[in-house]
Amino acid sequence: MSSEQPLLRLGLAGFTPEQRERLHVLLGQLPLGGGVWRVGPFAEADAWLVSGEKSRLVAADTLKILAGLPTERAVQLDLEEVDRPIAFSLPLCSDDFDPKHTFDLSVPASLSAVLRQFEGWLRPLRSQFVLGGQLIARENELLPGIYHVSHKGQLLAVMDFHEWRIGMLRKADPVDFELAHWDRRPLQAHDIPSHFLRSSLTQLRWIYAQRTERDVLPPRYRSKPVYFRHAPAVPMRWIRDSQLILLRELSQAEGDFDALLQRTGLTPAQLTRDLASLYFAGSITTTPDKAGTAAFEDGEDSLPGQRRNGLQAQPDGPEGQPTPPARKHDLTAPAQLRRK
Repeated sequence: MSSEQPLLRLGLAGFTPEQRERLHVLLGQLPLGGGVWRVGPFAEADAWLVSGEKSRLVAADTLKILAGLPTERAVQLDLEEVDRPIAFSLPLCSDDFDPKHTFDLSVPASLSAVLRQFEGWLRPLRSQFVLGGQLIARENELLPGIYHVSHKGQLLAVMDFHEWRIGMLRKADPVDFELAHWDRRPLQAHDIPSHFLRSSLTQLRWIYAQRTERDVLPPRYRSKPVYFRHAPAVPMRWIRDSQLILLRELSQAEGDFDALLQRTGLTPAQLTRDLASLYFAGSITTTPDKAGTAAFEDGEDSLPGQRRNGLQAQPDGPEGQPTPPARKHDLTAPAQLRRK
Protein backbone atom coordinates (compact mmCIF):
# COMPACT_ATOMS: atom_id res chain seq x y z
CA MET A 1 0.00 0.00 0.00
CA SER A 2 1.26 3.45 -0.90
CA SER A 3 2.59 5.79 1.78
CA GLU A 4 1.26 8.86 -0.05
CA GLN A 5 1.19 11.94 2.17
CA PRO A 6 -1.63 14.49 2.09
CA LEU A 7 -1.14 18.15 1.27
CA LEU A 8 -1.44 20.13 4.50
CA ARG A 9 -2.04 23.87 4.28
CA LEU A 10 -0.38 26.54 6.41
CA GLY A 11 -1.82 29.99 6.94
CA LEU A 12 0.62 32.83 7.70
CA ALA A 13 -0.19 36.13 9.39
CA GLY A 14 1.87 39.14 10.42
CA PHE A 15 5.16 38.14 8.77
CA THR A 16 7.29 40.55 6.75
CA PRO A 17 8.31 39.62 3.17
CA GLU A 18 11.76 38.60 4.43
CA GLN A 19 10.27 36.39 7.14
CA ARG A 20 7.88 34.78 4.65
CA GLU A 21 10.79 34.03 2.35
CA ARG A 22 12.62 32.43 5.27
CA LEU A 23 9.57 30.31 6.08
CA HIS A 24 9.31 29.10 2.49
CA VAL A 25 12.99 28.11 2.55
CA LEU A 26 12.53 26.19 5.81
CA LEU A 27 9.42 24.41 4.49
CA GLY A 28 11.44 23.28 1.49
CA GLN A 29 14.07 21.79 3.80
CA LEU A 30 11.71 19.66 5.90
CA PRO A 31 12.74 16.00 6.27
CA LEU A 32 11.11 13.50 3.92
CA GLY A 33 8.45 11.18 5.30
CA GLY A 34 6.37 13.79 7.10
CA GLY A 35 3.44 15.88 5.97
CA VAL A 36 3.63 17.89 2.75
CA TRP A 37 3.09 21.47 3.89
CA ARG A 38 2.04 24.25 1.50
CA VAL A 39 1.31 27.90 2.30
CA GLY A 40 -2.26 28.88 1.42
CA PRO A 41 -5.03 31.36 2.29
CA PHE A 42 -5.20 31.99 6.03
CA ALA A 43 -8.90 31.20 6.46
CA GLU A 44 -8.61 27.92 4.51
CA ALA A 45 -5.52 26.59 6.28
CA ASP A 46 -5.25 23.48 8.44
CA ALA A 47 -2.84 25.20 10.83
CA TRP A 48 -1.58 28.71 11.46
CA LEU A 49 1.86 30.26 11.93
CA VAL A 50 1.61 33.78 13.37
CA SER A 51 4.18 36.51 14.03
CA GLY A 52 4.68 36.88 17.77
CA GLU A 53 6.00 40.42 17.21
CA LYS A 54 2.76 41.49 15.49
CA SER A 55 0.38 39.81 17.95
CA ARG A 56 -1.48 41.93 20.49
CA LEU A 57 -3.88 40.84 23.21
CA VAL A 58 -6.75 43.34 23.03
CA ALA A 59 -8.89 41.41 25.55
CA ALA A 60 -8.51 38.34 27.74
CA ASP A 61 -9.24 35.95 24.84
CA THR A 62 -9.04 38.23 21.81
CA LEU A 63 -5.88 38.47 19.76
CA LYS A 64 -5.13 41.03 17.05
CA ILE A 65 -2.44 40.23 14.49
CA LEU A 66 -1.09 43.32 12.75
CA ALA A 67 -0.41 43.20 9.03
CA GLY A 68 3.07 42.20 7.93
CA LEU A 69 2.58 42.96 4.22
CA PRO A 70 1.30 46.12 2.51
CA THR A 71 -1.47 44.02 0.93
CA GLU A 72 -2.35 42.22 4.16
CA ARG A 73 -5.10 43.21 6.59
CA ALA A 74 -5.00 42.87 10.36
CA VAL A 75 -6.61 39.69 11.67
CA GLN A 76 -8.55 39.39 14.92
CA LEU A 77 -9.02 36.02 16.57
CA ASP A 78 -11.23 34.85 19.40
CA LEU A 79 -8.86 32.37 21.05
CA GLU A 80 -11.78 30.44 22.53
CA GLU A 81 -13.01 29.75 18.98
CA VAL A 82 -9.72 28.76 17.37
CA ASP A 83 -10.29 25.25 16.01
CA ARG A 84 -6.91 24.44 14.47
CA PRO A 85 -3.26 24.34 15.61
CA ILE A 86 -1.55 27.72 15.98
CA ALA A 87 2.04 28.65 16.86
CA PHE A 88 3.77 32.02 17.28
CA SER A 89 7.23 33.08 16.18
CA LEU A 90 9.73 34.51 18.65
CA PRO A 91 10.27 37.11 19.97
CA LEU A 92 6.86 37.88 21.42
CA CYS A 93 5.56 41.42 21.60
CA SER A 94 4.99 41.34 25.35
CA ASP A 95 5.57 39.27 28.46
CA ASP A 96 1.80 39.41 29.05
CA PHE A 97 1.26 37.21 26.01
CA ASP A 98 2.17 33.61 26.82
CA PRO A 99 1.12 31.30 23.96
CA LYS A 100 1.30 27.56 24.34
CA HIS A 101 3.38 26.94 21.21
CA THR A 102 6.23 29.03 19.81
CA PHE A 103 9.06 28.61 17.32
CA ASP A 104 12.25 30.43 16.36
CA LEU A 105 12.67 31.35 12.69
CA SER A 106 16.45 31.30 13.08
CA VAL A 107 16.39 27.64 14.24
CA PRO A 108 15.14 25.22 11.53
CA ALA A 109 14.64 22.41 14.05
CA SER A 110 12.26 24.65 16.00
CA LEU A 111 9.84 24.97 13.08
CA SER A 112 10.16 21.26 12.27
CA ALA A 113 9.19 20.38 15.84
CA VAL A 114 6.10 22.60 15.69
CA LEU A 115 4.99 21.08 12.38
CA ARG A 116 5.40 17.56 13.79
CA GLN A 117 3.07 18.60 16.62
CA PHE A 118 0.64 19.97 14.06
CA GLU A 119 0.72 16.63 12.23
CA GLY A 120 -0.14 14.90 15.50
CA TRP A 121 -3.20 17.12 15.97
CA LEU A 122 -4.17 16.49 12.36
CA ARG A 123 -3.83 12.72 12.69
CA PRO A 124 -7.58 12.08 12.14
CA LEU A 125 -7.46 14.13 8.95
CA ARG A 126 -4.40 12.23 7.75
CA SER A 127 -6.12 8.92 8.49
CA GLN A 128 -9.22 10.05 6.62
CA PHE A 129 -6.97 10.89 3.66
CA VAL A 130 -5.64 7.31 3.60
CA LEU A 131 -9.13 5.83 3.90
CA GLY A 132 -10.46 8.17 1.23
CA GLY A 133 -7.74 7.07 -1.18
CA GLN A 134 -8.49 3.42 -0.48
CA LEU A 135 -12.21 4.02 -0.93
CA ILE A 136 -11.65 5.58 -4.37
CA ALA A 137 -9.17 2.87 -5.41
CA ARG A 138 -11.53 0.04 -4.34
CA GLU A 139 -14.69 1.67 -5.67
CA ASN A 140 -15.35 -0.90 -8.39
CA GLU A 141 -14.85 -3.93 -6.14
CA LEU A 142 -16.83 -2.87 -3.06
CA LEU A 143 -20.35 -4.25 -2.59
CA PRO A 144 -23.24 -2.64 -0.69
CA GLY A 145 -23.07 -3.52 2.97
CA ILE A 146 -20.90 -3.08 6.04
CA TYR A 147 -17.12 -3.21 6.08
CA HIS A 148 -14.85 -3.45 9.11
CA VAL A 149 -11.34 -2.09 8.68
CA SER A 150 -8.88 -3.63 11.13
CA HIS A 151 -5.17 -4.11 11.75
CA LYS A 152 -3.55 -6.63 14.10
CA GLY A 153 -6.90 -7.49 15.62
CA GLN A 154 -7.88 -3.89 16.38
CA LEU A 155 -10.97 -2.36 14.79
CA LEU A 156 -9.98 0.90 13.10
CA ALA A 157 -13.14 1.84 11.21
CA VAL A 158 -16.71 0.81 10.47
CA MET A 159 -17.84 1.72 6.94
CA ASP A 160 -21.58 1.62 6.27
CA PHE A 161 -22.41 1.73 2.56
CA HIS A 162 -26.16 1.70 3.28
CA GLU A 163 -26.16 4.89 5.34
CA TRP A 164 -23.03 6.19 3.55
CA ARG A 165 -21.31 6.86 6.87
CA ILE A 166 -18.10 5.92 8.63
CA GLY A 167 -16.83 5.72 12.19
CA MET A 168 -13.06 5.82 12.70
CA LEU A 169 -10.79 5.24 15.71
CA ARG A 170 -9.52 8.73 16.59
CA LYS A 171 -6.10 7.68 17.86
CA ALA A 172 -5.27 5.28 15.04
CA ASP A 173 -2.10 6.00 13.09
CA PRO A 174 -2.47 6.62 9.33
CA VAL A 175 0.09 3.84 8.70
CA ASP A 176 -2.29 1.38 10.40
CA PHE A 177 -4.91 2.12 7.76
CA GLU A 178 -2.39 1.53 4.97
CA LEU A 179 -1.76 -1.98 6.34
CA ALA A 180 -5.35 -2.74 7.36
CA HIS A 181 -7.73 -5.42 6.07
CA TRP A 182 -11.26 -4.68 4.85
CA ASP A 183 -13.78 -7.36 5.80
CA ARG A 184 -17.39 -7.36 4.56
CA ARG A 185 -19.68 -7.96 7.50
CA PRO A 186 -23.40 -8.69 7.96
CA LEU A 187 -25.84 -5.78 8.30
CA GLN A 188 -26.06 -6.39 12.05
CA ALA A 189 -22.42 -5.28 12.37
CA HIS A 190 -23.22 -1.68 11.46
CA ASP A 191 -22.90 -0.22 14.97
CA ILE A 192 -20.18 2.41 15.36
CA PRO A 193 -18.44 2.54 18.78
CA SER A 194 -19.34 5.69 20.68
CA HIS A 195 -15.70 6.85 20.95
CA PHE A 196 -15.13 6.70 17.18
CA LEU A 197 -14.99 9.84 15.02
CA ARG A 198 -18.07 9.93 12.79
CA SER A 199 -18.29 11.40 9.33
CA SER A 200 -19.57 10.44 5.87
CA LEU A 201 -17.97 8.54 3.02
CA THR A 202 -18.54 11.64 0.89
CA GLN A 203 -16.26 13.57 3.24
CA LEU A 204 -13.54 10.91 2.93
CA ARG A 205 -13.59 11.16 -0.85
CA TRP A 206 -13.54 14.97 -0.70
CA ILE A 207 -10.55 15.00 1.67
CA TYR A 208 -8.55 12.72 -0.58
CA ALA A 209 -9.37 14.56 -3.82
CA GLN A 210 -8.43 17.91 -2.26
CA ARG A 211 -5.14 16.74 -0.77
CA THR A 212 -3.64 14.28 -3.22
CA GLU A 213 -0.98 15.30 -5.72
CA ARG A 214 -2.38 12.70 -8.13
CA ASP A 215 -4.82 13.58 -10.92
CA VAL A 216 -8.01 11.69 -9.96
CA LEU A 217 -10.45 13.56 -12.23
CA PRO A 218 -12.21 11.11 -14.62
CA PRO A 219 -11.10 11.82 -18.24
CA ARG A 220 -14.65 12.56 -19.46
CA TYR A 221 -14.67 15.72 -17.32
CA ARG A 222 -11.96 17.16 -19.58
CA SER A 223 -13.91 16.71 -22.80
CA LYS A 224 -17.65 16.70 -22.06
CA PRO A 225 -19.89 19.49 -20.72
CA VAL A 226 -20.09 19.51 -16.93
CA TYR A 227 -23.45 20.07 -15.19
CA PHE A 228 -24.26 21.17 -11.65
CA ARG A 229 -26.24 18.63 -9.58
CA HIS A 230 -26.36 19.91 -6.01
CA ALA A 231 -24.30 21.49 -3.25
CA PRO A 232 -21.61 19.23 -1.74
CA ALA A 233 -22.58 17.70 1.60
CA VAL A 234 -19.41 18.70 3.42
CA PRO A 235 -18.79 21.29 6.15
CA MET A 236 -18.96 24.78 4.68
CA ARG A 237 -15.47 25.73 5.87
CA TRP A 238 -14.07 22.98 3.64
CA ILE A 239 -15.34 24.69 0.49
CA ARG A 240 -12.64 26.95 -0.88
CA ASP A 241 -13.22 30.23 -2.69
CA SER A 242 -12.25 28.67 -6.01
CA GLN A 243 -14.88 25.98 -5.52
CA LEU A 244 -17.53 28.55 -4.65
CA ILE A 245 -16.76 30.35 -7.92
CA LEU A 246 -16.99 27.07 -9.83
CA LEU A 247 -20.26 26.04 -8.17
CA ARG A 248 -21.87 29.39 -8.92
CA GLU A 249 -20.76 29.24 -12.55
CA LEU A 250 -22.03 25.69 -13.08
CA SER A 251 -25.35 26.40 -11.36
CA GLN A 252 -25.92 29.15 -13.94
CA ALA A 253 -24.81 27.23 -17.02
CA GLU A 254 -22.96 24.04 -17.92
CA GLY A 255 -19.52 24.23 -19.47
CA ASP A 256 -16.64 22.06 -20.63
CA PHE A 257 -13.14 22.21 -19.14
CA ASP A 258 -11.82 24.89 -21.47
CA ALA A 259 -14.91 27.07 -21.04
CA LEU A 260 -14.70 26.78 -17.26
CA LEU A 261 -11.06 27.87 -17.37
CA GLN A 262 -12.16 31.06 -19.11
CA ARG A 263 -15.23 31.68 -16.95
CA THR A 264 -13.58 31.09 -13.57
CA GLY A 265 -10.04 32.35 -14.19
CA LEU A 266 -8.64 29.26 -12.40
CA THR A 267 -5.44 27.53 -13.42
CA PRO A 268 -5.77 24.10 -15.07
CA ALA A 269 -4.31 22.42 -11.97
CA GLN A 270 -6.73 24.18 -9.59
CA LEU A 271 -9.73 23.50 -11.84
CA THR A 272 -8.75 19.83 -12.07
CA ARG A 273 -8.51 19.50 -8.29
CA ASP A 274 -11.78 21.34 -7.64
CA LEU A 275 -13.71 19.39 -10.28
CA ALA A 276 -12.38 16.13 -8.79
CA SER A 277 -13.57 17.12 -5.31
CA LEU A 278 -17.01 18.07 -6.61
CA TYR A 279 -17.20 14.86 -8.63
CA PHE A 280 -16.45 12.67 -5.62
CA ALA A 281 -19.03 14.64 -3.61
CA GLY A 282 -21.63 13.86 -6.27
CA SER A 283 -22.10 17.58 -6.97
CA ILE A 284 -21.41 17.56 -10.72
CA THR A 285 -22.17 15.25 -13.65
CA THR A 286 -21.54 14.90 -17.37
CA THR A 287 -25.01 13.39 -17.85
CA PRO A 288 -27.58 16.09 -18.71
CA ASP A 289 -30.51 14.07 -17.28
CA LYS A 290 -28.84 14.11 -13.84
CA ALA A 291 -28.35 17.87 -13.75
CA GLY A 292 -29.98 19.74 -10.89
CA THR A 293 -32.47 22.57 -11.31
CA ALA A 294 -31.83 24.62 -8.16
CA ALA A 295 -29.21 27.38 -8.19
CA PHE A 296 -26.25 27.21 -5.84
CA GLU A 297 -26.28 29.82 -3.09
CA ASP A 298 -23.44 30.23 -0.63
CA GLY A 299 -23.54 32.08 2.67
CA GLU A 300 -21.51 35.02 3.85
CA ASP A 301 -17.76 34.68 3.73
CA SER A 302 -16.29 33.55 7.01
CA LEU A 303 -13.60 35.38 8.94
CA PRO A 304 -10.62 33.55 10.42
CA GLY A 305 -11.73 31.72 13.52
CA GLN A 306 -15.33 31.49 12.33
CA ARG A 307 -17.16 28.98 10.16
CA ARG A 308 -19.08 29.69 6.99
CA ASN A 309 -22.83 29.39 7.09
CA GLY A 310 -25.13 28.74 4.23
CA LEU A 311 -25.44 25.31 2.68
CA GLN A 312 -28.71 23.71 3.68
CA ALA A 313 -29.06 21.18 0.87
CA GLN A 314 -29.44 17.52 1.80
CA PRO A 315 -28.71 15.88 -1.56
CA ASP A 316 -28.28 12.28 -2.62
CA GLY A 317 -24.73 11.06 -2.32
CA PRO A 318 -22.38 9.70 -4.97
CA GLU A 319 -23.71 6.92 -7.18
CA GLY A 320 -27.17 7.30 -5.69
CA GLN A 321 -26.11 6.53 -2.12
CA PRO A 322 -27.96 8.54 0.56
CA THR A 323 -25.80 11.15 2.27
CA PRO A 324 -26.46 12.75 5.67
CA PRO A 325 -26.76 16.55 5.75
CA ALA A 326 -23.57 18.53 6.14
CA ARG A 327 -22.53 18.77 9.77
CA LYS A 328 -22.44 22.08 11.57
CA HIS A 329 -19.01 21.39 13.02
CA ASP A 330 -15.82 20.25 11.37
CA LEU A 331 -15.15 16.87 12.95
CA THR A 332 -11.63 16.62 11.58
CA ALA A 333 -10.50 19.76 13.40
CA PRO A 334 -8.27 19.24 16.44
CA ALA A 335 -9.41 20.16 19.90
CA GLN A 336 -9.54 23.87 20.58
CA LEU A 337 -6.15 25.30 21.49
CA ARG A 338 -5.82 27.66 24.42
CA ARG A 339 -3.09 29.79 25.89
CA LYS A 340 -1.20 28.60 28.93
